[in-house]
Amino acid sequence: MYTSFLYQHAPVLVQNIMLSVRALIRKLIREKHGNAKLLQQITAHSYNEQAINSFAAEQLQHTLANAAEKVPFYQKLNINMELGITDFPFIDKAMLKAQKEQFFSHDSNGVIVKGETSGTTGQALSIPQNLNSVLREQAFVSRYLTWAGFKKGDKRAWLRGDMVVPVATKSAPFWRYSYFENMILLSSFHLTVQSMPLYLHAMHEFGVDIIQAYPSSIVALAKYLQSTDAYYPGELKSIVTSSESLSKEHKALIEERFKCVVFDWYGLFERVAAIGSCEHGRYHIFTDYAYVELLPAGNMIDGRERAEIVGTNFNNSLYPLIRYKTGDYVVISHETSCPCGSSFPIVEQIEGRIGDYLIGEDGQKIAILNHISKGVKGVLACQFYQQQKEKIEIRVVVEPNVFDEQQKAILIHNTHERVGYSIEVQVNEVPQLEQTKAGKIRQAICTYKEHK
Repeated sequence: MYTSFLYQHAPVLVQNIMLSVRALIRKLIREKHGNAKLLQQITAHSYNEQAINSFAAEQLQHTLANAAEKVPFYQKLNINMELGITDFPFIDKAMLKAQKEQFFSHDSNGVIVKGETSGTTGQALSIPQNLNSVLREQAFVSRYLTWAGFKKGDKRAWLRGDMVVPVATKSAPFWRYSYFENMILLSSFHLTVQSMPLYLHAMHEFGVDIIQAYPSSIVALAKYLQSTDAYYPGELKSIVTSSESLSKEHKALIEERFKCVVFDWYGLFERVAAIGSCEHGRYHIFTDYAYVELLPAGNMIDGRERAEIVGTNFNNSLYPLIRYKTGDYVVISHETSCPCGSSFPIVEQIEGRIGDYLIGEDGQKIAILNHISKGVKGVLACQFYQQQKEKIEIRVVVEPNVFDEQQKAILIHNTHERVGYSIEVQVNEVPQLEQTKAGKIRQAICTYKEHK
């Protein structure tokens, strides 16, 4: 909706109304389809290990049976269901990209919602969902917000990667309102040193109780407060972060400057795992959300074992993924119980997605760049380079017969929408992208020294 011509050219008041109506429609759909019943069930058993295990076992069996009966990839394997999940092979993103139609369930009636994984190097993966999957996901997110202290009627701030304000806008307000959600939505694309006091004032004036944010965005505000020896002027219940990795140092800085606890959520669009920190800072694997296996990685960190997250989704019967290797890792904890009282198992830390960024035309950091390549045909992978403020190079690995001048123009246009139109954008085709010493591919490489 944010990039539609109607929204971008509408007056601010009309944009607020559009956001509010969309929120109301979503609320009515959730209520109609019994979202509250699932939320009540998973909330009730959060502190009962036996109830959690019983629920998870039932969900796992349903997922395995559905896959074996209705999904071509698994049908061909002739799985012996009596042997359970260990009889299923491991899969990964490369397999899904190569055989994506083979994981699509025959039972595909009703509304299909299309979405994509984060695709931090441009290798986004399309994952279809049915309406039930979307609603189940919302139930788990709602439960996590209750962990963070959220109650009906509380006011929230949303500071994530949504382009709620067109990038060409150069004057405040850099935020919009969703009245039915009691929410102020702030643009992360206009978060400059000059605008940061305005953001803090807008949230305080609105009376925010909880902030939901990308780590890179809320860390930027925390660093600004630190640089001015100031603290957030209001009283917050909590801050909920997600979609990027959050270091212990940055978590501590946010908590110090905003005077509240940070609740950090790890999840994937594949819906194969969810992990969240509690009020005591421990990370819990939500075993009623998905079946998670921790595959030993063969090395240690500070005397603790490192393991890859391998997950099986419970919440997407349209596209069930079993034993999916995420490529993300956790450090195993020695703790078996938590002061919060939750029965969910604990991990020491998560090694997930690092928030690379570019510098926008007004000096703002632009993180989460995966949306730029969405909708561009023929792009297999892309990486952004910025050595000077006024120029960005996009290196792309492409399908030559698909990626043409029209697709290149779309890629450049999408980039301008996020970093600003005064920046020169150049696209260069390459055989492969630059990797780190660890063999990983960064989303963006910014060497613009003034902003380091």
